[in-house]
Amino acid sequence: MRLNSIMIYYQLAKHFEINHAQYSQQYFVGRPVFYETSVHTEGRAVIADKENILHCVNYLSGCVILCIGSQVNAWDKGNNDVIFLEEGISEKTLFNVLTEIFDVFDNWEGKLTGIVNGNIGFQEILDCCQMVLPEPAALMDGDFKYIAYSSDEGICGKFVDDMNQLPLEDVNDLTSMPGFKELEERKEAFVYTAGEVVIYKNIYHEGRYAGRLSLLIQEGQEDAKTEYEKAVFNHLARYVEQLYDQCGGFELGPQRLADLHHMLKKCLETDGADEGELLRLLWANKNLPGDIYYMLTIRENILQKGKAYNMRYLCSQMERMWPGAYCVTHDGDIAMLFNRNMFSKSTDLEFHKEMVYFLRESVLAAGCSREFTDISCIRSAYRQAEFAMEMGLRKNFTYCYHKFDDYALDFLLKYGVGNFLPEQLCSRELLTLYRYDRENETSYYKTLFTYVRLQYNAVASAKALYIHRSSFINRMERIRELIHLNLEDPEERLYLLLSFRIMEEYSSKSGEK
Repeated sequence: MRLNSIMIYYQLAKHFEINHAQYSQQYFVGRPVFYETSVHTEGRAVIADKENILHCVNYLSGCVILCIGSQVNAWDKGNNDVIFLEEGISEKTLFNVLTEIFDVFDNWEGKLTGIVNGNIGFQEILDCCQMVLPEPAALMDGDFKYIAYSSDEGICGKFVDDMNQLPLEDVNDLTSMPGFKELEERKEAFVYTAGEVVIYKNIYHEGRYAGRLSLLIQEGQEDAKTEYEKAVFNHLARYVEQLYDQCGGFELGPQRLADLHHMLKKCLETDGADEGELLRLLWANKNLPGDIYYMLTIRENILQKGKAYNMRYLCSQMERMWPGAYCVTHDGDIAMLFNRNMFSKSTDLEFHKEMVYFLRESVLAAGCSREFTDISCIRSAYRQAEFAMEMGLRKNFTYCYHKFDDYALDFLLKYGVGNFLPEQLCSRELLTLYRYDRENETSYYKTLFTYVRLQYNAVASAKALYIHRSSFINRMERIRELIHLNLEDPEERLYLLLSFRIMEEYSSKSGEK
């Protein structure tokens, strides 16, 4: 993690006496190095001795330069920030302390990254800040409700009411102050006085104000500490916003989303997993009864020169991109449960087209199941996605997106019906015709079935149906208006015949007519 000059100054001041410091530029720099006259260095914390300090500030740029001893007279620090430390410490000691400081912040950033990638929680984000923040902090939404706060008796006793909100009198005082609403437009951390002196950092989602980090400033606090806390808040806010984006808000508890991920993996990996619990968790995460889902499997396209992805990171990226997407790693690939209704509510874009663009750009490949509404079909749907991927890469390896509907006949030929229901396997055109008959009390399904059974003989079909040949031709024209039908294609003829057979068998087993 790169630290700016005020962060370095504040942390060094805990260990050494600072003789002089100029940190107005607040450059962000990387880990410490010793100054070498022959090496041009930019963007680092640079330790220089007094003999080389003038050459150093003129030769380097964008650095935080650290020197042991008093400030030299009549000099220009150039495009750098500088810190002069007390006499008597060694450069080696200074280097070791600086390294420890960077280690602490790297550890902090690592914890933040793990919390966000694991969808663990906003409270955990604040809890892990104790290693870098000297004072307790809080996070609240736009309605002054606390999302998380440090376990501090002062905060809890004075600023948190029984409803886990900022007390009403404090809210009224704040919102009645002139210009308070305009504070929501401030992008960087800032200090605001309203009875108490507070550091605020606004949280944004898609450019809109969503909430705020806050920290009380102690009475008589030095400016350096305040500037340090503002710098920490600016960095911290990025991770709060990332988790907010992943969760879709503060109200959608990260634990519920984590539970949903866990149950999704369990349903894919374990026979007899509780799909009812998965459904409950979907509802808890704002999915609705009757929503339409797809299952997808996504992997690196090994037939093309692609990128090496961290699959867990890719899961969180796709969930941020597509509302209604729930992604987990499974057998080295990504398994995605996708809610079409939730996606459609948030955008006018067409998901399948967006997926194709994403896969092409990312050099990935995907298989997609048929849509379903019954969550108990999730394992069958994932089998569809897997088969579409495998067969698609074998038959059409230049494509990146493979739908099961394009390979349903291949599945029939390879595996037979198995445990699939007719709507999961049969010709979609035939299913459309079947539903149309039931809704409109027509007999187009029977007409087409007769035509197929009698080997596409119009005269024999009309006779079998007890209608005139012209009436039969009119029916066939109407069927072609309702569904896409290419009876010249021998594969489509075979698929249609197999679909009729499957639907007949299912009807006889279930007692349907």
